[in-house]
Amino acid sequence: KKGLCEWAGRLGLLLTPSDPPTKVVRGGQEHDIYHEESTDRYVKVTRDGIFGLSPGIDLALVSSDMDARRFHLWEASPMEYLERLHLQNELVPGLNSLEGVIIQGDDMAIVSSQPRFELEPVTQPEIDDWFAAEGFEKVTRCGYYRAKDNLGVFDAHTKNLVRFENTLIPFDVIPCRPGGGFLQFIADTLAAGHHVKEVRTVSTSPRGS
Repeated sequence: KKGLCEWAGRLGLLLTPSDPPTKVVRGGQEHDIYHEESTDRYVKVTRDGIFGLSPGIDLALVSSDMDARRFHLWEASPMEYLERLHLQNELVPGLNSLEGVIIQGDDMAIVSSQPRFELEPVTQPEIDDWFAAEGFEKVTRCGYYRAKDNLGVFDAHTKNLVRFENTLIPFDVIPCRPGGGFLQFIADTLAAGHHVKEVRTVSTSPRGS
């Protein structure tokens, strides 16, 4: 947290709690969301020290004839959250803008913004087709992987993508660059023609690497 605060300060990105717009449009587990009328953008402020989820594998204690690796969506760190914003911009250039970091006592919040999209719903089969057209293979029910640039995208369900003109916008998905044991786990899963079920957790048991 200290290093992130110093980095934000050097870039002039330290904000006060009064800087975001005052009227919350809606909130969720991860963000309070405000509408900035002058720019017609949604401002997203992380809340309660929660920075979303990060995909990985858990090393479970199982008998030797079972696969000890279990796919999880783990509680993310602030740096993993910032990486998520960056990788979302690789999927959709210009999607996210980092507005700043709020430090209040021991609490930290990251402030970003996105364009306002009309929430035109999509179906999971449409999402599957969109990712397939973008060169991804399906790994979990809502997770996809593209080998050519080592990009995984998870939590890509119907609430986290919208239709915009003739394409889909993955505005709240969880992208990552898998490595080590996690990358091998994905490769093994795809080679076997399997899908795995993701588990959301805040456990601190060891991740595979």
